[in-house]
Amino acid sequence: MRKFILGVGLLIAGVAAVTHAQMAHRLKGSLRSTGGAPIVNAKVRADNLSGFRGEQFVGQKFHEVTSTGTGEWNITGIEAGLWLFSTSAPDTIPAVLILPVKFSQRQQVSAVGNSLTWQVPMYAYPASEHPMLKVSLELLAAGKKEEAMQALTVALGPGVPIETRVAAGELSLLLQQHNLAKTIFSLALQDQPKHPRAMLGAAMSSLLGRDWETAGKQIWDARDLVPKEQRQALAAAIDDLRGIARVQ
Repeated sequence: MRKFILGVGLLIAGVAAVTHAQMAHRLKGSLRSTGGAPIVNAKVRADNLSGFRGEQFVGQKFHEVTSTGTGEWNITGIEAGLWLFSTSAPDTIPAVLILPVKFSQRQQVSAVGNSLTWQVPMYAYPASEHPMLKVSLELLAAGKKEEAMQALTVALGPGVPIETRVAAGELSLLLQQHNLAKTIFSLALQDQPKHPRAMLGAAMSSLLGRDWETAGKQIWDARDLVPKEQRQALAAAIDDLRGIARVQ
């Protein structure tokens, strides 16, 4: 009788584990400079920010891969949730994207995984074009995140070039400082209301702040302005957010 009870208990535990497990997805992407040249041997990292519909995430929380000779990369093991993608390569400013992945679609676990139908193209600014961010980049590389965040406030001052503001906003996202990022992107959009990268940055700030409805509307506005290679990923994000917010 004790063996029977133990066996039933193990079966229930196994069923519960499968119920909460998520399908692992393969996600492909590319990394290029803002001028269009592929960036090779760069580190591309995916960090999980939350699980399905903002729940606690219990899978592998980060993945890191290297871009190929054509700037392409792929990650296997992305599960449902909100993810922050970032890059690291010499003489470049990290490119940052925050995207939901199957955020509102709970799926059963798969040992094989499933390739997502959209990709994540990323574009990195050359560091030499943004000398105002040199101190922030050095502090970030040294792991001094608090000091790096303080150094980024230079982007709040007057007369800062708009592309430098946008790059600083993305670094704020990398540091997961959504209020600072929101303010920086807002200043950039005051100068250029339809700046594609600033508009997308504002949406990512809302995602980081867990404001799903605002994020969905901002992604909708940014979708037709960003490079066409990124639009399929944003369309997927909009569909994901429709599951939990009123996104038209």
